[in-house]
Amino acid sequence: MATFLKLVPLMVTSIISLLTSPLFWMIVILVGFQYKRMARNKSYQFNLPEEPVWRPTLIAALFGLGGGIIGSFLMILVGVSVLEVGVNYLWLTAIALMFIQQRFLCFAYAGGVLSLSKLIFGVPELSIPQLMALVAILHMVESLLILFSGHLGAVPAYIRAHDGRVVGGYNLQKFWPLPLVALAAWIYPNTEALQGAVQMPDWWPLIKPELLKGSGETVYMMMPVVAALGYGDIALTALPKDKTYRSALELAGYSLILLTLAITASYYPALAFLPALFGPFGHEFLIYTGQKRELRGKPAFVPPERGIMILDTLQDSPLKKAGVKPGDILLSLNGIPVNSEYQVETLLLDAGKVVEIEYLSGKRRSFRRALVNRGFGKPLGFIPVPNWYEHSYMEVTGSVSFLKGLWQRLINRISYKKRP
Repeated sequence: MATFLKLVPLMVTSIISLLTSPLFWMIVILVGFQYKRMARNKSYQFNLPEEPVWRPTLIAALFGLGGGIIGSFLMILVGVSVLEVGVNYLWLTAIALMFIQQRFLCFAYAGGVLSLSKLIFGVPELSIPQLMALVAILHMVESLLILFSGHLGAVPAYIRAHDGRVVGGYNLQKFWPLPLVALAAWIYPNTEALQGAVQMPDWWPLIKPELLKGSGETVYMMMPVVAALGYGDIALTALPKDKTYRSALELAGYSLILLTLAITASYYPALAFLPALFGPFGHEFLIYTGQKRELRGKPAFVPPERGIMILDTLQDSPLKKAGVKPGDILLSLNGIPVNSEYQVETLLLDAGKVVEIEYLSGKRRSFRRALVNRGFGKPLGFIPVPNWYEHSYMEVTGSVSFLKGLWQRLINRISYKKRP
């Protein structure tokens, strides 16, 4: 481990150099546009002022920087060489799969397709253990980012459940720019001429290069690269923090299994089909079970027997400053019971600058009383859970298929021309 500690300053220096790269800031700007779109959707659905996006964008960049450092260390520890993973093939395959289903824009699916093509047809020229180890490490980093920041900025939403009722929930979408340091391995005939080389332990790397040709010593070089990670999910049966905690643990387990299979395949090539199959199918299983659990499970954000359940408190709102959180139940305003948003608005018309609220807090439903300084004529600033049949809601129908949309438009146009 002492050897790897010597590499940390070099790794951190390379990552910091990426902070001046135009490509890194281009990805940061794209991340900002994604958060802008989410803020616009929230503003439209609930008729609210659009929230600024600089804060979530900055938070995403900071977490992405931390994730890049962890991912870089893991790739160096395993010995993943970008020259053996077929990066160009990987991106082209991922983009092609996106036209089938948008969520297939993921290296788990593209890596599986390329690995199976290599096993069956012998092309393209790449190392299956190296490729699937890269997929595993990126998802491991994603699991950590989901664990620590996946719940931040969760967007409240009214969602139509499988039984037709409209329930409260959260749209969980996160994007992180990821500055990474990857390795490139090649054969160098005279290692004595290299300056500043670090002597690595005998057991390293965990995955040996497969595609190197020529005589000489294997030499590794650090290469700064820029990547991006994204996470999308919904939370209907639990608060965002509880939902993302479970998702992060499941994704971390998937990543560890896939990495173990990739390392095993590097020593036993006959087992290369294991990571090739587990990569895409294991990932698909996680998505399927997660969506089924949310859509078929008992919704958590529905009208209570008495009071108003809070789906979200607005940024810098009086209710948020008073300590009221999503999932709490507002019981009364100035001693008068409330059961609808309309009742709250009516009572506020004759209320003063400071109002007293009673509410149930947290999972244990602890009774609390608080004074809320709302100023003169200002609302409390909250979004309630929906009644059962709201007119405006989201409907979860699966990811978008570009090819399906193009095909449907083509069929509609042909049908239109055939009409008499």
